[in-house]
Amino acid sequence: MGIFGKSSTKTKPKSSYNATIIADDCAIVGGITTGSDVVVNGKFEGIVSSKQTITVGENGELYGDIKCETIVIGGLVDGVVEANMIHILSTGKVVGQLTYSKITVEENGFFDGKTAVKGNSLQSKYAEIEHKYHNIIDTKVVDSKIEENNIN
Repeated sequence: MGIFGKSSTKTKPKSSYNATIIADDCAIVGGITTGSDVVVNGKFEGIVSSKQTITVGENGELYGDIKCETIVIGGLVDGVVEANMIHILSTGKVVGQLTYSKITVEENGFFDGKTAVKGNSLQSKYAEIEHKYHNIIDTKVVDSKIEENNIN
């Protein structure tokens, strides 16, 4: 027993913020599954799954499959991202496929790839219309060739 009747065993203070942090000078290949935040300031290749927020810092690079509640991209992301909320900051660059409920892209933020909105029932009819249009054009070309050559 310690002084003044207190126990001598020390308790560790609880951290109010729990996160997996990949530092600037760190490169990891593998997988992360966590219920906490993930911060990528270095380089990560692999699969990342978080029930919270993944933040890719300005110098961070994240390559792979990413699934999370929210992702904030200030660096480079190359891969497949599934998140409810995607924020691409002005310094952020994304190449790949995004599936989301909500997305924001700041001015100068960059995205190149495919997107899909979660739960979207709206489907494009462009391909169907384009096909019909090309059939009409092709038919006219064939008809004009027939007339040119006097083919009956």
